[in-house]
Amino acid sequence: MGKFLSAMALMAAGIAPTLANAQCYSVYDRDNQLIFQDTQSPIDMRQPVAEAIRKRFAPGAHLVFTPAGDDCTLIDKTAAPKALPSEQPGSDKR
Repeated sequence: MGKFLSAMALMAAGIAPTLANAQCYSVYDRDNQLIFQDTQSPIDMRQPVAEAIRKRFAPGAHLVFTPAGDDCTLIDKTAAPKALPSEQPGSDKR
C-alpha cells in the first residue's frame, strides 16, 4: 500500500506543473493578422479544431496556442463595436 501511495504522489507531482501551465490562444485571419487572443479557448476544444475555427471565425482563420506568459493580452477584433449613445436633439448639457 505504501508503494502505491508513493507512486500516486509522484504521478500527481508530475501532473501538477502541466495543469499550472495556462495556454494563450491566438487566432489569425487568412492574412495572418491577429484577430483574437485570450487565455480561454475561443472554441470547444472537444470538436475538430479546424471546423470549429471555421464556424466561429472567417474561412482561412487558424488557431495557435502556446504556453501563456504575461504577454497574452485579451484581443477580440471580431466583436462588433458598440455604438455611442446618441444625443437627444435639444438636450444641450452645459
